[in-house]
Amino acid sequence: MLQVLLVGCILALLRASSGQAQVPIQANFDANQFQGTWYVVGVVSDDQGFLDSKDNMKMPVVLVTSLANGDLALKFGYSTPDGSCQKVDATLSKGAMDGQFSNAAMAQTDVRVVSTDYEHFAVVYLETQKEGVRNVWLQLYGGWRRS
Repeated sequence: MLQVLLVGCILALLRASSGQAQVPIQANFDANQFQGTWYVVGVVSDDQGFLDSKDNMKMPVVLVTSLANGDLALKFGYSTPDGSCQKVDATLSKGAMDGQFSNAAMAQTDVRVVSTDYEHFAVVYLETQKEGVRNVWLQLYGGWRRS
């Protein structure tokens, strides 16, 4: 089911991206419900650096924490090819709408939670702008019940 969802979202976003239509944001996004532990179970992008290294990447774990000002604190953890663990901290700054964010330090100009049930899956759209090159990313997060 997750594969069907990801493929459907990819096709919709590709259509939207080529026509410069607005990428949707989860209706009534609730950052407090979104916080918790997520696994990045699928990623697609037109970013050349990603395409060159995707075969060596491992599934990261992301701990999402909702901050009082509406931002999201992210802690990524993933294993490296040599077997060690890499950790990265990032903060997504709240955008104009709930569910929309950005992160200037990582050149992420537009981050949107497109769809989530807050428990089992989330589809996240990212747009990066590096050295005049725009790239689009789509990530599928998997999770489990957060009691």
